[in-house]
Amino acid sequence: MSAVEHALLAVMAADSGDTANAQGHISRAQQQSRTTARRERQVVEIATLVVANDRSRAAGLALEHITEFPADAELLARVAPTGG
Repeated sequence: MSAVEHALLAVMAADSGDTANAQGHISRAQQQSRTTARRERQVVEIATLVVANDRSRAAGLALEHITEFPADAELLARVAPTGG
């Protein structure tokens, strides 16, 4: 499973209140993203902020990320909805 997949599972777990699984998935995502492209590391960082309930910062970083990587807009809409 990729770092981004773990990040998505972490957000889903956090949204359902399963903090233990959210932390486990985000930890694995962070470990795996250390050797990936910056694009994937940013997605993991955004998910980390969501899991930490810092959704405002996550949304801001998601907007910056989409500016640089527009193809990730749909992915990030699932991770950190910006309301826009």
